Amino acid sequence: MNYPVHNNSHGHAQPAAKSSSLKLIICAVVCILILVSVVIIGISLGVGLGIGLRNKSKSSSSSVTRVLLTPTVNCTYINSSTCGCAVTKPTFLSSRIINGYTAIAHSWPWTVVIYYDNQRICGGFLITYQHVITAAHCVYHLPTKKSVRIYAGAHSLSSSTDVQIRDVSQMEIHPDFSINTFLNDIAILKLSASLIPATNVGLCCLSSDISLPIQNELAVIVGWGRIRVDSSSLPDTLQQAVVKIQGSSSACNANSNLDRQFCAGYGSSDACQGDSGGPLMTIVNNLWTCTGIVSYGVGCGNGGYYTRVSYYQSFIDNAILTL
Repeated sequence: MNYPVHNNSHGHAQPAAKSSSLKLIICAVVCILILVSVVIIGISLGVGLGIGLRNKSKSSSSSVTRVLLTPTVNCTYINSSTCGCAVTKPTFLSSRIINGYTAIAHSWPWTVVIYYDNQRICGGFLITYQHVITAAHCVYHLPTKKSVRIYAGAHSLSSSTDVQIRDVSQMEIHPDFSINTFLNDIAILKLSASLIPATNVGLCCLSSDISLPIQNELAVIVGWGRIRVDSSSLPDTLQQAVVKIQGSSSACNANSNLDRQFCAGYGSSDACQGDSGGPLMTIVNNLWTCTGIVSYGVGCGNGGYYTRVSYYQSFIDNAILTL
């Protein structure tokens, strides 16, 4: 409240002026305190937003570089009849055959390479020491089986050390295989002689559970196929990658036959040309189990299509008995 200034020569208004000055000083101090508080609050908010932005930036960066947790099997190799358990344990660097990396030598001892007329054509995997599963499209068009051979125990294809080579004596291609839809893309090869069990030659487990693999389950794919979309060069050593089983979508519908086919991929991790017929492996009862066969894809690096092995258990059993 302001007091009136009296009109006199003695300056009776002086006390009022003193009070006014005091009030002004108090107001100034209050204003300064308020200003300082605002600055402090502003700085505090600025720091907070800065940290938030950095965290957001880190989070964004992390989401780009994030990799899948790798599946782990803790098994003990007992003898040559032990499937899904390698003497040499696999290790994983990241989740990226397109964007893959070299596997530990002989950590996937059931994986084989298929050659026709001395040309590498596909992959496959051992289910007995005389029978190989591969994709039907790898062999259905071959004019004769006499020139088909498999190489077992390989890691570096430029080295033949400890590699066992067998001719293919018989084939059983699924009678309903369609080259148009890739349905029933599975074939059984019988070798001319049994392979000798070794640390680098073993068997993959199979499962008759037709629900496997399940959506969002992690899986491992391996092969000697192309590792770059824009290059036709092939790797010398076995490559591996971790992928995720996908559900049906506009990008991955597996011809709407999810009982026979399924899709898998993760980011740009994918199989490519040359990987066909090779295994997709998931963990069943703490053992590596071949639940998929590399079948086809729309390009590379966009996810791929796989034959669901469990659906064909009867076909597999009959082929082993009759071949």
